[in-house]
Amino acid sequence: MIEVLQFMAAPFVMSVVLVGIHTYLGLHVVSRGVIFVDIALAQVAAVGSAMALLFGAEIGSNLAYFAGLTAAFFGAGILALTRQKSEKIPQEAFIGITYAVASALMILVLTGVAHGAEQIKTLLVGSILWVKWSMILKTTILYAIIGVLHWFWRRKFFLISKNPKQAYDDGVSVRFWDFMFYLTLGFVVTSSVQIVGVLLVFSFLVVPAVIGIMLANSTKNRLILGWIFGAIVSFVGCLISYYLDLPTGATIVVTFGIALVLVTGFIQIFKK
Repeated sequence: MIEVLQFMAAPFVMSVVLVGIHTYLGLHVVSRGVIFVDIALAQVAAVGSAMALLFGAEIGSNLAYFAGLTAAFFGAGILALTRQKSEKIPQEAFIGITYAVASALMILVLTGVAHGAEQIKTLLVGSILWVKWSMILKTTILYAIIGVLHWFWRRKFFLISKNPKQAYDDGVSVRFWDFMFYLTLGFVVTSSVQIVGVLLVFSFLVVPAVIGIMLANSTKNRLILGWIFGAIVSFVGCLISYYLDLPTGATIVVTFGIALVLVTGFIQIFKK
């Protein structure tokens, strides 16, 4: 057991770091009803990284990171512009289109890259198993800075997420603060995609937040429950990956899905 803990320590700690920031952002995403915004931004960031690979960069390199970050900023601007006061067309429709186009574009770009199929797999499920402690430290510092910014801007962010009509009535520049939200989300997503891939980023962002919302009423309790749930499921996923010799990222994603089904079932039974 000690050997397992030593081998899986870094992937688990990285998972906890990701759960910390993603659960908080996930509460905003679910409240806004833009569930797939992170996977859309993640896919846009992946296109930027793919472009860097086309010009000889490696996944995880500084060039790939900044290319992904630039693409994520572009995506944040597009998503902010799709916010409509009347909501005649749901913003989720634009998000879905963004994801589909970015996915197709990534495939087209990577057809010109050696071992393109393998690169697509890496961008989807990442390589969290081989994460280094230096990367964990770097990621923790970056997410802490973003967390501080969200703390200072929390009133506007939560107002827009929970009651956009009131935000408009109060004269808040909703489109500007939407852009700031998606900009910080783009920072997080770009860093996360380089480490764990698109699918795990989506799982970290949405599943713990959904569980928190299902089990609690206050934002604070939802956040705490989401953190606990995310950490436990990540640990179980790492153990299953080790003992069954399965890809760690994909295993954690599936574990999140199974855990969500179990929790939903227990809640329904308890309600009866």
